[in-house]
Formats: sequence, structure tokens, C-alpha cells
Amino acid sequence: MVLVCLSAQAQNVACPIQPTLVKDTDTQIAIAFRNTSGKAIATYRFRLTFYDVRGQSHSFPQPLGGNVRLIANARRTAIWQTRLAVRFLFPYVQASVEQAAFMDGTFWFDDGSRACSVTSVQE
Repeated sequence: MVLVCLSAQAQNVACPIQPTLVKDTDTQIAIAFRNTSGKAIATYRFRLTFYDVRGQSHSFPQPLGGNVRLIANARRTAIWQTRLAVRFLFPYVQASVEQAAFMDGTFWFDDGSRACSVTSVQE
């Protein structure tokens, strides 16, 4: 677990948003993250992948995003209420940044090739 977090933090230059923790409890999903871009973020979107005890991946069927201004180096914990979360109570979950839009009108997208993610163990 620590190696995953350290590996993701080493990639901060390429990641405008660095997730630090993701949790799925009953009907709620929470993602803690930090703006590492150096400029204000207007919107963001994450994708989730859950892993069962055999290591098989299960993609969450919808992206999770927000329209909250987040200044440079600010931290936030975003929480989504969704009944779909109950179907994804697997031991591991990975939150990956899909896109970010900045207050200056620029955008950042990830096709999955960057390490803008965190994997958390679910309790």
C-alpha cells in the first residue's frame, strides 16, 4: 500500500490532481485529493476500478466528478451518494483522474497512461 502511494506521488509533475485516499462504504464513495497543478481547477472527474480477492478488476459504471473551484495546493474530500456503491464492496479500490478543467480555460486528460491514481484497501 505505501509503495503505491509513493509511486503515485513521484508522478505529481504530470498529474494536476493527486488522489490520496478512496473509500467505498455502503451507498457512499469518498475520494481525498490535492491540486498539484499550480493553478486553480474548475472541474475534475475520476474513474474507479475495484479489485476482488482474486485480483479481478471491476470498473465502476459511472465517472465521479465535481464542479468546485480548487486553488493550487488545496486539498479536498469529495463525497458521492450512490446506491451503485453497494455492488462494489470489494477489498481494493483504485481512483484514477480522468480529466481536469482549469479556471484559465485549459484542460488536462488522461488516457490511463499516467500514474494519477491511488489504491486503497477497503475495511
